[in-house]
Amino acid sequence: MSSTKARFRLHLFLRASGVDPGEAIFWGEAGRYRVFGALVLFTTLMATATMFWAVTIATEAPPQVALAVSLIWGFGIFQIDRWLVSAHVERDGVLHRLWLLVPRLAIAVPMGLLIAWFAMLGVGAKEIQQQLDMDRLRDASAISAQVRDSSELANQRTTLLAEKKDLQAEYDRAAAAIPALQRAFDEECNGTGGTRTPGCGPIAQVKLGDLNAGKAARDTALRRLTIRGAEIDAAVQQLDRRIAASADQASVSTAHNDGIFARRAALASVLATDPEARQLYHLLEIVFVVVDLVPAVAKVFSPVSLVDIAKRHRRGRAQEELAAATTAERDSPDVHAALIYAASQRAESLRAQADARRALDAAYLANREFLRREAEHRAAEHAAMLQAERGLHRALPHGRPVGRATSGRTRRRRRAARTP
Repeated sequence: MSSTKARFRLHLFLRASGVDPGEAIFWGEAGRYRVFGALVLFTTLMATATMFWAVTIATEAPPQVALAVSLIWGFGIFQIDRWLVSAHVERDGVLHRLWLLVPRLAIAVPMGLLIAWFAMLGVGAKEIQQQLDMDRLRDASAISAQVRDSSELANQRTTLLAEKKDLQAEYDRAAAAIPALQRAFDEECNGTGGTRTPGCGPIAQVKLGDLNAGKAARDTALRRLTIRGAEIDAAVQQLDRRIAASADQASVSTAHNDGIFARRAALASVLATDPEARQLYHLLEIVFVVVDLVPAVAKVFSPVSLVDIAKRHRRGRAQEELAAATTAERDSPDVHAALIYAASQRAESLRAQADARRALDAAYLANREFLRREAEHRAAEHAAMLQAERGLHRALPHGRPVGRATSGRTRRRRRAARTP
């Protein structure tokens, strides 16, 4: 059971790399493609987690929706990296290998920058919140000033205050004219006026009439100022209350302005004023782009594998078969005969592949059989040598030296035992 689980884990990484596990093991490239599969799974998990975080921060969606979106995105990244890792290199050359990075770069760079931006929103949440509070206060003050100065209610208030000012000016002019008229009348009655005649004569009566007219005009202006001024004051107070309510409502509307674009503006302000935050932001951009490109870079800059060579040969044979079928179909007027010819070519190619595989298997089995026969022959030689030494030892008299009496016979027997 444990061996089955271990084999499943090993085949899991191989299948994640997009290659056939049997083919990778046959060509001795299982280790490389296991590493490729592990990198693909790592990139997939990172893409899924970062997309879940980004959707949660950007839209404040429910966790189920964010999880569904992140799983779909992770599945797409898994399939793209799997295809890129398992794709064989058509031809050698640095430019061709770098060209394989183009589709992955088109996805990794914008998504890495976007994920880095969302990550920075989470990392610098406190600084962004402080900047948002400052922006809200500034916006509330600007909106309040705009409401108080440029709104329709502010224009009505300005008009009423101007009218009251005109009434006050009219009253001031009327009141300012009375002292002069009073002085002229008094001088005329005292005999110090233009007629130099003491007593209130006809001219004094005229000046008295002017004085009374000036007082009447002053009283009228005062009455208008009192009545209309009170109305204007009441209207201005009401307008002030309405303007204050409008300003408060505008300020309340800015208090809820904490959406994604407001946080983006706050993040831009923080980055503009804090160089360390700007360096961290650029570092996150580089990290997320590189993480997205790890499987592609590992595939592009790794040596050509035997699996790639085998795929290239199979592709070449398939192209040759297709070219042969196309030539036969073009040369033969009978489509049925052309199809039969193409099928025969395909069968011939399959037979050639089967013969090559059988030849490899036969060579492997022959090697095993040769090693087995060699081992059996050496074991037989060793057994014969031991048997001869035992017989010689039994044939010798007790106590005679072995080397003097039987050395020649022993050597002859040993030479005979060594001869196949």
